[in-house]
Amino acid sequence: MFKQTVIIIWLLCLIPVSARADFEEGMKAFQGGFYDVALKEWLPLATDGDVGAQIGLGMLFAAGKGVIADDFESEKWFRMAAEQGSALAQLNLGSIYRNGRGVVRDPVEAVKWYRKAAEHGLAEAQFNLGNMYEEGEGLAEDREEAIQWYTQAAEQGLVLAQAALGSIYAGGVGVPQNEVTAYLWWSLSSEQGHKIAEKNLGILRSRMTTEQLLEGEELVKAWKKGSH
Repeated sequence: MFKQTVIIIWLLCLIPVSARADFEEGMKAFQGGFYDVALKEWLPLATDGDVGAQIGLGMLFAAGKGVIADDFESEKWFRMAAEQGSALAQLNLGSIYRNGRGVVRDPVEAVKWYRKAAEHGLAEAQFNLGNMYEEGEGLAEDREEAIQWYTQAAEQGLVLAQAALGSIYAGGVGVPQNEVTAYLWWSLSSEQGHKIAEKNLGILRSRMTTEQLLEGEELVKAWKKGSH
């Protein structure tokens, strides 16, 4: 339904105090666009096993910032961080294998890393894993599993997951059709600027009864009033 390209996400990881100054110098350089300085600061840390620096190098090599773009090097550094349990690195590694960047495309390997990140609670990984279940990519198609992972991501506010759930419930794809639930998810995603959800919501409103619209609005209010 929704395809997501490689996502490069940055996290200021918890790092040992002894290395914090060098890491933060690299971060300042990165934010200022001095990527060669960031590379200089992070390379020794990453070589010594610092997860944050490894993610930083993975990002630099993926984007060709301060270095010649090198998907092979990017995969290497993201893998080092992923194997240490970094959910963000696991997400990026999953996307690398899903898209075949610097490696042979391997949906099964992508699922493996997305699942690890998703189980850590990372919404983007939950969405990607749900999408792979929906598409039957790298594993057997399972719409119930797809909906479960989409829901976890949507409840964290991920707009793509909210929009996907709106489509699923509006069309009755793998679940009983429920326009009120579709109204909830399309309302939330359209409020975040998702144009397709906004358009779909307009069409949905035109065919809903007054009672359904009121029920949908109550769901939206209840969702916002909760822990979100």
